[in-house]
Amino acid sequence: MKKAYFIGIAGKTMAPLAKAFKDMDWAVSGSDQKEVYPPITDFLSQNNIAYFKEYKEENLPNDPDLVVVGRSPLLINKDNPEYKKAVFLKLNVLSYPEVIGKYLIKENSIVVAGTYAKSTTTALISWILINAGLNPSYMFGGVPVNFSDGIKISDSNFSVVEGDETPALKESDPPKFMFYKPKFLLLTATEYDHPEIFKTRDSYVKAFINLVKLLPDNGVLFYDQRLVDKAVVNACKCPKIPFQTSNVKLPPSVLYKESAIRADILCTKLNIERKIIEDSIISFKGLRERNEFLGVFGGRYLFKDLSQQSSKIKSVLSLLRKQYPKNKIFVVFNPSATSLKFRENLDQYSDSFNLADQVIIGRVEFLKNVGRGERVTGSCLVKAFGGSKKVFYEPVDEKIIEFLKEKTGDGDLVVFMSSGGLRFTDLTKNIIKRLTDLS
Repeated sequence: MKKAYFIGIAGKTMAPLAKAFKDMDWAVSGSDQKEVYPPITDFLSQNNIAYFKEYKEENLPNDPDLVVVGRSPLLINKDNPEYKKAVFLKLNVLSYPEVIGKYLIKENSIVVAGTYAKSTTTALISWILINAGLNPSYMFGGVPVNFSDGIKISDSNFSVVEGDETPALKESDPPKFMFYKPKFLLLTATEYDHPEIFKTRDSYVKAFINLVKLLPDNGVLFYDQRLVDKAVVNACKCPKIPFQTSNVKLPPSVLYKESAIRADILCTKLNIERKIIEDSIISFKGLRERNEFLGVFGGRYLFKDLSQQSSKIKSVLSLLRKQYPKNKIFVVFNPSATSLKFRENLDQYSDSFNLADQVIIGRVEFLKNVGRGERVTGSCLVKAFGGSKKVFYEPVDEKIIEFLKEKTGDGDLVVFMSSGGLRFTDLTKNIIKRLTDLS
């Protein structure tokens, strides 16, 4: 039996990737930090995947066939002891995008890339192909409501993957999407993002130019003609199909309209039966924790989302504002993303929360390797997010609960934004309980 060891196994992509290897009858193990949280820990437990809760050299076996390394462990500590040992022993060490490229990508590789809406669009295309009987391999960052996991490796000749523009492992590495050999490439947008990685807009656009150059002569580029830079489109030498996601009427039962438009255009080109496409779009329920509707509690409409980057925050609030044009929107924001720990990254957030009526920032936690004078504090975030008139910092969870009880009312929206963590998960549960008690 082949063995795979995952460094950073509790990552949102690494955990389902580990399960995918277990499903292929590999012996799977791995490690992560001491503090790892649900729902990923629950996912690993439910699938009987054992792992170490601390990075130690002695955790790593000497004879794995494959060592998969997530980006997060090296961001936290570039001298990760397990990674250093694996390199020293000259083991087969690959980043997870390299693993996806080697084991999951198929002849008909569909890649969805762009600044935002990648995960939902990728999941919907996967759902359509599943219903069409094509049994695709797929990978996207999230847990779908309609089917079991965000990663599957099948024997089909179709694959559908979310293509991220951030580096595969180290900052000097190519973007993740450069490993996915696209035949069909769908670009949602190329609006400037990740300034902590791409220091200029031109360098950001250049990453997508390099991506479209991977398309073969018999490939197809699908792109939003309003949101994708012309330089990217012009770099493509194969057939191109433009589309727009605005001003298109769809049935009210369609929950994710823009993703539906993108998926429809691509799957129509693949000659999938019209009824299968339409039925799949209507039955698609999205991803958990991606603008997920939690329910109505005490008259308040509660939503949960993983958004931490500026463009994604704006996208979520825009969707909610379109759906609820007259309701007040309260955002409870947990600054959990690594990029939010560095002051140099805060300029991008100046207009992120324009569509919210009130923003409450939860407790800030620091990275040990960021000096005291360079740390992002609550006051830094208040200033970056729009100022004290609509934003305030509250590190005490009980006070956040009391504020929402007293200042929100029937019909108000409360949106929880966090990339994870047990404390914020518990805060969300406690708010739901307290608001339910008001009913």
